[in-house]
Formats: sequence, C-alpha cells, structure tokens
Amino acid sequence: MLEPHRLAELMAARIFHDLGSPMASITAILPQATDPAAHAILMETAGELRARMKLFSAAFGHGDDLGWAELGLLLQGAPMAHRVRFELPGAAGLLSAGRVRLMLSLALLTAEALPRGGVVHIAEDSPGWVTFLPEGRDAAWSPTLAELMAGGEMEAALADGPRRVLAPWALAQAAAEGMELSFALGVGQAVAPLRLGPPG
Repeated sequence: MLEPHRLAELMAARIFHDLGSPMASITAILPQATDPAAHAILMETAGELRARMKLFSAAFGHGDDLGWAELGLLLQGAPMAHRVRFELPGAAGLLSAGRVRLMLSLALLTAEALPRGGVVHIAEDSPGWVTFLPEGRDAAWSPTLAELMAGGEMEAALADGPRRVLAPWALAQAAAEGMELSFALGVGQAVAPLRLGPPG
C-alpha cells in the first residue's frame, strides 16, 4: 500500500541531498569569489545548481507541457550528467505535465542503473510504448525496482530510504498516468529494458 506522506518525506530528503553538493561548493567558494579562478568555478557551479533545480521542478513538482527536445535539455541538469548521457527520440508533439514528470523520473531511475557511467537510451518503440535502456559497464537496475516489479510491497520499498526512492516514485507516477511498467525480455541486452505503456 502506498504511503503518500512517507513517499513525500523521502522525495524531499532525496532532493535536498542532490541539491546539497553544489550548494556546499558555492558556500565554500564564496569567500574567495574575487579571485578570477574561484569566480569561474562559482559561476559554473551556480549554473549546475540552476539546471538541477529546473530539472527537479519538472520531475518532482508542478511543471508544464513540454516536447521531447526540452526533456533532453532538462536532463542536462541531472546529478549524474557528468558520467551519463541521455539519448532521446526526436519525436514531435507535446507531453503533458504529468507525462513529463513520469518520463524524467524514469530517465533518472535508468541513470541510477549506471554506477560507472554510460548512456540512457529512451525510445518510442511502438505507438504508446516507450523503452528505457541503461547501457554501460556494470549496468544493473535498482534492487528496489526489481522487487517492486516482481510484486513487492510499496511499504517495503519505502523502507529502503531516500537513496532508492526513485523506484517507488516512478511507479506511483506511472499509476497516476494510467500507465504500466514492465521489463522487456529476450532482446539480447545485458540488462532488460524497462518498458512503459498502457495497461493490459
């Protein structure tokens, strides 16, 4: 059973953690901001923080309808963007705010499957279906996601804490959008792609 308040608490903790690193860097550099080298680092870090906040606003907050290209731009602010590349389809048309939230959440969840970096492939493989595939060394889906996909309880998934909260969050978003997640089998990849599509 989904516990909305617990899910919200864990998402808040996760967001604060992911914003904390650039904020700490800015705080540490500020006293030296008059130094040209320090100023350049400060401006770069501030840009990273701004990009991350825009991404989190769209993925976890109340956003706008967006196109696929705009999703790609937002994902440049991902915490793991320095080691993970996101490849998205050049599809036309707009995605609703709810679908944007779902797509971004699944993209971030897929990136978490790449501990050593790599590429997140996102593709529309048939009408109404989108596939998310992590490609890279030691790629592996979150154990929390695997357990939930195998019928595990949401309460047990939430017990894994903020580090693993993207899996229950993504499944909750999929349910809110009337969509289902499944693993694609027998496709020859080292890691099974995650598929999003209509129920049934």
